[in-house]
Amino acid sequence: MCHVKWAVRRAELHFHLLPEVDDGPVDLDDAVELARLAVADGTSLVTVTPHVRDLLARGILGELPARVREVDAALRGAHVDLEVRTGAELAHDDVPALGDRQLDAIAHGPAGRRWVLIEAPLFGDAAGFLDATAELRARGFGTLIGHPERCGDLMRREGAVDAERAAGARLQVNASSLTGLHGAKARGWGIELLRSGRADVIASDAHRVTRPPRLSAALEVLAAHGMPRADAEPLVGAAPRALLAHGIAPARRARAA
Repeated sequence: MCHVKWAVRRAELHFHLLPEVDDGPVDLDDAVELARLAVADGTSLVTVTPHVRDLLARGILGELPARVREVDAALRGAHVDLEVRTGAELAHDDVPALGDRQLDAIAHGPAGRRWVLIEAPLFGDAAGFLDATAELRARGFGTLIGHPERCGDLMRREGAVDAERAAGARLQVNASSLTGLHGAKARGWGIELLRSGRADVIASDAHRVTRPPRLSAALEVLAAHGMPRADAEPLVGAAPRALLAHGIAPARRARAA
């Protein structure tokens, strides 16, 4: 068990804790055990991020808050001290299917600085992804890009990551990438994004007990690559909490020529 002594407790912005929806926990008991592992890893707050495509396919997007409350009640009943908040993980091709109210229902941050989690595609189509992030910004939402290091098409596209950051996007690297679960390329890109300061937070992207939280293990990898603990720990604590509390500033309008 991890005993974290840092003043700011850890927070996860990408975590599949909702049962019986996607490839996350198979049932409520599985969700409770996954939550126990998060607490053991030093985490006290999780945003629940089921795949939007699965919510739409099952016709339960509107049930999301109630289902998160059900998980919260189960955690309290099991004496698991983990705060859960409603969210979801967008794929780029989900964006046209959602109205602004639906996007706001899965967004985080205060009014005027709301943002959504959108995953970088695992199988190419960086162009479609970039179109989707631009559309989200045009509709008034900031973007937190999930696991860009797992999208070779995006990482190899010259200037794409820097252009997204210049447009106001924030980047989230998977802890599982840093620990090698997704291969050497994703691991190397994840480390490079974090060491260069172009990624803002780390999240486990945990799915179930067999794919558990990995924040502590990820920080050990970064330490082995020369990142001091004082620089790495905020990536799993202060930085994600700041995004929840303060949001992401609206994209700047291009100046007229």
